[in-house]
Amino acid sequence: MVLFLIIFPPKAPPPNNAFGKLPAIKFPAVATPSAQLVLQLETIQGAVPKASESAAVYFMPKTAPNLLSLNKAQEFATRLEFNPAPIQESKNIYRFNDAQFPLRRLRYDIVSGNFILRYAFERDPSVFVEKNLPLSEAAKIEAMNLLQSYDLYQTDLEEGATIVTFWRLQGEQLVPTSSLSQADAVRVDFFRKPIADAKIFTPVPDEAPVSLMLSGSANAKKHMLQFAYTFWPIDYQTSATYALKTSDEAWAELQATKSYIARYPTGGGTAVVRNVYVGYYDSFEPQTYLQPIFVFEGDNGFLAYVPAVAAPWTE
Repeated sequence: MVLFLIIFPPKAPPPNNAFGKLPAIKFPAVATPSAQLVLQLETIQGAVPKASESAAVYFMPKTAPNLLSLNKAQEFATRLEFNPAPIQESKNIYRFNDAQFPLRRLRYDIVSGNFILRYAFERDPSVFVEKNLPLSEAAKIEAMNLLQSYDLYQTDLEEGATIVTFWRLQGEQLVPTSSLSQADAVRVDFFRKPIADAKIFTPVPDEAPVSLMLSGSANAKKHMLQFAYTFWPIDYQTSATYALKTSDEAWAELQATKSYIARYPTGGGTAVVRNVYVGYYDSFEPQTYLQPIFVFEGDNGFLAYVPAVAAPWTE
């Protein structure tokens, strides 16, 4: 049966364009112009591999604000031992402070429930004096238990990849390092589960929408350096099918810099593309639909995204 599917793959479902014209995917602004890159295509096929003719687009519902939203945020802040008196920064964003540890703050979106808790370690290097960092598996369990305790361990995260990385202090920044012995902190990233065989990508491909950065400090409030939670629900039951650009069209758009370079190649201005496939783009900003993208992957970490839905069904 598997061999049959390889030789005779199932035909892609015909487009129904049920959502109408889709909004354009909004990628972050790129600091380094992609025009500076020299692109070389060196796939196994010797050309851009053919992609499916169509793909599903999924609705991403948004939570409506209600009178209890601020109360929920205050309860969450209290459980994390912040002062529950909120400081409003914008229409939806509230900040909570910690009188005992002024470098510790929580910013919470009362509509989406997304938040970031951060300890300003760059102003307190003493947080890294203790080196009692958890091992990879222990860090995973600690982070998973924390998500579960606040009812934040969504199915998409539970069934996705959980990646542990090590970080060392360099100046006032944490930078990746290869081993625990060199590390000052450990980060646990919770990525969404793929849709069928299609991976879901964020604007920063090595950074999941949900992550925790932990130090070796015995003080619980200094141990959690950062807790970032950005999770936009996907309604997998509400989808539509759209025609995709051809792989050649996507490659032409990459060459014409009509793309987003998610990761520049290290060590030079040449991007050698080895693999091309279709994935999905999960923004850190709110979006109405989860849309497919072409992913161009290459040497020295190169990664680029091109919107995949064909004209005229996207802005």
